[in-house]
Amino acid sequence: MNQTLTVFSPAKVNLHLSIGAKRADGYHDAYSVMHALTLHDTVTVRCEREAEDAPIAVDVRCTTHGGVDELSIASEDNIAYKAIMALADEFGLSDAGYRFTVHIDKHIPHAAGLGGGSSNAAAALLAACRVFGIDPDDERVFAVASKIGADVPFFLRGGCAQLGGRGDVFERDLAPMNAPVVLVRPDGGVSTAAAYRAFDESSGRADLQAQGVSAERAKDVQLYNNLAAASETVMPELVEAKDWLQQQAGVARDAITGEPCVLLSGSGSATFCVCESMNAAYAIVSAAKQRGWWARSCSFTSAGARIVEGRVPGAARTNVGAVHKSW
Repeated sequence: MNQTLTVFSPAKVNLHLSIGAKRADGYHDAYSVMHALTLHDTVTVRCEREAEDAPIAVDVRCTTHGGVDELSIASEDNIAYKAIMALADEFGLSDAGYRFTVHIDKHIPHAAGLGGGSSNAAAALLAACRVFGIDPDDERVFAVASKIGADVPFFLRGGCAQLGGRGDVFERDLAPMNAPVVLVRPDGGVSTAAAYRAFDESSGRADLQAQGVSAERAKDVQLYNNLAAASETVMPELVEAKDWLQQQAGVARDAITGEPCVLLSGSGSATFCVCESMNAAYAIVSAAKQRGWWARSCSFTSAGARIVEGRVPGAARTNVGAVHKSW
């Protein structure tokens, strides 16, 4: 049995992120609204089956594109590897003779708060479910996803969702939007661990209930991130990127506050802005690249990680920044 599967692996941004106190298990309470983007990696999974009693084997390799830094990690340290191995273990398939080769075409920068690794893990889970004949909606698949990483379950769903717990417990869907988005990232990344250490050392704490979201639609969520200040102490260049984006023409404004729709995604280092039009997004990307920053235009999407049976979701406005445009 030989199978080759191609999986759409989208990025995300946090429209709302409220971090609480550190818990006894070492994690933080987290209240989040995530939204998937058309910016995506492509995960290609090939599987062969050898002798049925042979141990499972997984080899993961990555190719980076569009100015994304190379990933210098061993295959067994890649989260996609861990996802397939964990799923096989959960369903008693660790010695069923499967040999996986995973190739990830990376367009999502790492250490950027865009969920690229978690999305790749979800993509690997979906491909492995197809190979193993497992229903991807099985609660055990979501349990495996949660153990791998807090953001992984979101990518199995996609769209726009409100999450609680440590940011991994699904609470409800919000109606997604399709507005244009620009992502800007100065050189360097932000370690999530370093951002949380800075957060713990600060005096600020969010009241998770007070920061709750009542909006039914993604476009009505007021942008909020109480982790941003901590990330800015780790990487001061984030302040410059935020201030610059807020001054750009064509950035949408909040209907209530009138403030520019600009926010650091997660712990960073990518800052995003919602744009009034795709033409405005193109112009902002061009100007950001002239400053030496990594920048991409894309749009919000209702898709999550998906096995590609035909056209890639959101392909009209995706990794190259624009249809018929190269930057």
